[in-house]
Amino acid sequence: MSAGDYAYINAKIGALRSRMLTQSEMRSLIEVASVEDMLALLKSTHVGRDIAKLQDASILRVEGMLLSALAREYERIVKGLRREPRAVMDRLYKKFGGEVVKAILRLKHAGADAEVIRRALPLFTTRDLPEDRVQKMIEAQDVRELVETLKGTDYYKPLSKALPGYAEGAPVAVLTSALDNFLYQNLWGAVSALSTRDRAVARDLIGKEIDLRNVLTAFRLRGSDVSAAEAYFIPVSYRVRREVLTAILGLRHLGQMATELPNFGYAPLLSSLLKEYDALGRELPFDMHYAPASAEAAREYEGIASVLPLEIALRRHMVGLYQGAFRGDRFHIGVPMAHLFLRENEIRNIITALKLKEAGVEAEKIERMMVF
Repeated sequence: MSAGDYAYINAKIGALRSRMLTQSEMRSLIEVASVEDMLALLKSTHVGRDIAKLQDASILRVEGMLLSALAREYERIVKGLRREPRAVMDRLYKKFGGEVVKAILRLKHAGADAEVIRRALPLFTTRDLPEDRVQKMIEAQDVRELVETLKGTDYYKPLSKALPGYAEGAPVAVLTSALDNFLYQNLWGAVSALSTRDRAVARDLIGKEIDLRNVLTAFRLRGSDVSAAEAYFIPVSYRVRREVLTAILGLRHLGQMATELPNFGYAPLLSSLLKEYDALGRELPFDMHYAPASAEAAREYEGIASVLPLEIALRRHMVGLYQGAFRGDRFHIGVPMAHLFLRENEIRNIITALKLKEAGVEAEKIERMMVF
């Protein structure tokens, strides 16, 4: 698409972005006394009209409503584009819908019945997952039947192909990882068909997202057998080679990063994050054990622990990358991609704040969980 072709969609995105919550507004939201006060404050923002329609404004229903609104934004943006950029954004939309599929799969694997799933998940619909199909997924008797309800969608082929491995007693991650791998590979293929400028922008954003997702997966799977862990990595390498992921799997503690990992593109980023990692782990508002960043701390704790501090730090890095798409020349595919990523991040922040407020967490600690 030419610069002129992007003018219309950029104007639409500009209007949508102007309504998004600022950091100041998020802090005001966090500082109120209760969930009820937070919801009342949200009613004065761009999400207020939808919240007002809810008869039961529970956090779960608010989350479902916000995600449904985001699905509608995906559809409007996809329709506003043409040719190859439209194909890329359509595959991003399918990846977004895949989150519903994975969430229901995990609960169905755990033996949850339909009523439990409806009470546990913030359900939303997409073009490929309308209400009737989502309800069939929820009401399926088991995982195999759930997969069958997806016939006719892009989600069916990778899941049906992975079912034999799951049937042999493997964890549900065999299915969810197979779906992720398919969706990211499809997206990567569509990115390769873009024009030179769009391809460079999209490859950098999606490539780094895949890289950092694989790095985080490797940290989560530390201590696992390399051959067993391979299935959980997205089979796309942008700036992270497989040897780096293999080395991460072998780390006993994060302090070994400087000495045990081969040099790779994100080494400076991870090294800088580790400087604040232990402090962040101590400040997060849960009674959890966090993997220590230093060798000294690791002497007392060698177990595989939560990587939540690293996950938050890496997501903050991705937010910064996507915000960069709005600087300078904006006539490229990075603008719609960035808007949808940042809108989803806004929803994550709102729901995280609501849940922590409901749990009685103080405002200062809630703010540390926000990703700006």
